[in-house]
Amino acid sequence: MFGSAAPQADAEVISVAYQIFEYLQISDLKLHINSIGCPGCRKNYHAALKEYFEGYRGELCPTCLERLDKNPMRILDCKSPVCKKIAEGSPVILDYLCDECAEHFEGVKKFLGAMGIEFSVDPRIVRGLDYYTRTVFEFVSDSIGAQGTVCGGGRYDGLVEELGGPKTPALGFGMGTGRLKMLMKAQGIELPEDNECDLYIAPMDESALLKAMEIVSDLRSGGIHAQTDVVGRSLKAQMKYADKIGARYTAVLGSNELEEGTVNVKNMKTGRITAIPVEELGEKFITLSLNDAVGEIGDAEDSAALINTLFGKKE
Repeated sequence: MFGSAAPQADAEVISVAYQIFEYLQISDLKLHINSIGCPGCRKNYHAALKEYFEGYRGELCPTCLERLDKNPMRILDCKSPVCKKIAEGSPVILDYLCDECAEHFEGVKKFLGAMGIEFSVDPRIVRGLDYYTRTVFEFVSDSIGAQGTVCGGGRYDGLVEELGGPKTPALGFGMGTGRLKMLMKAQGIELPEDNECDLYIAPMDESALLKAMEIVSDLRSGGIHAQTDVVGRSLKAQMKYADKIGARYTAVLGSNELEEGTVNVKNMKTGRITAIPVEELGEKFITLSLNDAVGEIGDAEDSAALINTLFGKKE
């Protein structure tokens, strides 16, 4: 996300990662957050860290000895058991935040709480890259051993400027697909099936393909899962493909349909065909699919059954 320095933006980006895990039904994940402040905060913090670690110079690993002079914050991220033990007693960044950064961090926590996202503050989470600022976070699991961090991210308000662009607040996260697969395997979770195609539009020629692409784009912007041909299949092959992907409705679009301004939409379950004006397909298709869904429900005992049908959810 680029352009917002507000704490709600941090909470929003964290919620995107959170919702991915929710969608995949992954459990046993803990969100850890911290603030590493701005360059001004870190200048004072670096001085405190350097003073602390100087007392352990003879015990630090060779890598951390180099970090001591260049960026002592990175010592906090060392995997050496000796360095990790030493770091346990080091100063914490939260004690060195300026008023503005402290207020920002409180805002992030407030918005996460409002969104119902549980978290714990971990002052040992840091980022070694200088362009990182303020919020940093990780989603951690105990299901895959030491490689427990599945997702990590934070705010990097200095990145765009460092790359030669204008001063622009920014933040984001990275999620390792390898670790994600390990976690899902450990918890016995299968990848969700693809959403069923709501409407497949089969174009019969080049002009129809152009219109089909236009309609599909319009339908997608309205939340409809629509597809059309992109590999030059014959009409017969397209119908076979529509059946393969489980399209709920199909529509054949050719020169006749374009001239008459009407396309026939077929319900693949009931076989019922409905004529819809081409230019109104987006709006009319939503009405058609909702009416058909209500008809399939019949005398539903509760609204949950209706919702499940309308959104194509399987039991």
